[in-house]
Amino acid sequence: MEADWRDWELDEIPEWSATARRVVLTITGLIVLVAGLFFVVAPSYDQITQAEQQEMLLKNSFRFKAQKVAALPDVDEQVEALNRFYISLTRQLPQDEELAQLLAGINDIGQQYGLSFERLDWGYREQVGWLYKVPLDIVVTGNYQGIGQFSEAMARLPRIVALQDFNLKREGDQGEILNFSVAAHTYRYVDRYMEGQ
Repeated sequence: MEADWRDWELDEIPEWSATARRVVLTITGLIVLVAGLFFVVAPSYDQITQAEQQEMLLKNSFRFKAQKVAALPDVDEQVEALNRFYISLTRQLPQDEELAQLLAGINDIGQQYGLSFERLDWGYREQVGWLYKVPLDIVVTGNYQGIGQFSEAMARLPRIVALQDFNLKREGDQGEILNFSVAAHTYRYVDRYMEGQ
């Protein structure tokens, strides 16, 4: 007589045939396995994937920071070089009391190269950020070589004097005498910035 599976009861499992018990145990095991995969492993897998992504981000961040730390000695050296350059430039800016000496020095340079000054005076200073731009109008007459040597000597001054707009023309009918007019300027610190130096 064949048993109908609908007549089987769970409390009678010990009385079932060995094949029926194996089938029920296999199905139960598969159900528990699938439920475990779905409820335990799948959420853990998502967490593992997120943790791996976080790990990659942290590794990249670490590499970037390690490169920055490795470059710090170079950056410190560059900052120190810029500071030295800045200090050397600021030492070339004349103080208020040195402006008259600078004017006298420019006059001496012109006379040294045989030039005669028609004009040599300061213009109105203009504030540009933390500096004053101090214009200087220069008009000289002399020969071509003297004017060239004068311009070269101006570039070698210990104080910064920039020559900008210039005009060179012949003076009257005399072929070798030239008129050289140039708009020069220097800079000096605004007083409130000098107090911090």
